[in-house]
Amino acid sequence: MGLLQIKSATTLIKYEKEGVIKVAIRFGNHKLYLPNHIQKLLGD
Repeated sequence: MGLLQIKSATTLIKYEKEGVIKVAIRFGNHKLYLPNHIQKLLGD
């Protein structure tokens, strides 16, 4: 799945539950994440 190189959206849900990543904005079935959280996951 793009930038994070994960295979499933389920992985993002797991990261949310573990507190690794936080949803910035929700609208409908869509979620947006903060760029600094993505960078943290990438190890930058």
